[in-house]
Amino acid sequence: MELLRNIYESSVSGPQGEVWFELFGKYIQFGVEEEATLEYVKACAEYLNALPEATIKDLCEASIRYCNGFLADIGEPLKSFDNYKSVLSLIYPSTLIIPEPEYGDEPVIWMELNCEWEQEHGMQWVVRNNEVLYVGGFNGTDPWAEISKSTPCAYSGERDRSFRGS
Repeated sequence: MELLRNIYESSVSGPQGEVWFELFGKYIQFGVEEEATLEYVKACAEYLNALPEATIKDLCEASIRYCNGFLADIGEPLKSFDNYKSVLSLIYPSTLIIPEPEYGDEPVIWMELNCEWEQEHGMQWVVRNNEVLYVGGFNGTDPWAEISKSTPCAYSGERDRSFRGS
């Protein structure tokens, strides 16, 4: 399995193409913002596919909180999940956004995803240093910003159980 494929140079923003995303078993788009190199794209792609299970669990649990928080806000019934990975069947990764590196070559995950519960704005994942910094509606949150876990719509902070199981 190729990690990166169909790479081409965009006249606007540099390299673009597809990256393999093992968690979902499929290729998704990647796009480069600013001055990131193809080597940095590869570092972020490798990081995406090497996330520890604890980080994946945190992403899934935060996605469940986002799902049920959104559904509660619009007056729809909440969803229950048998385990934390069950939420992945409602999520469709779209684009791995590659920012300009800020701290040497430290890779980050900055993703745009679609989800069944919020079809208009989708969702965003930001992971840095194996820590889930942001899960919520896609709003372009900068992966290098200081992200407060108490920020409204940042569902990455609290640790509740919105599903059965562990």
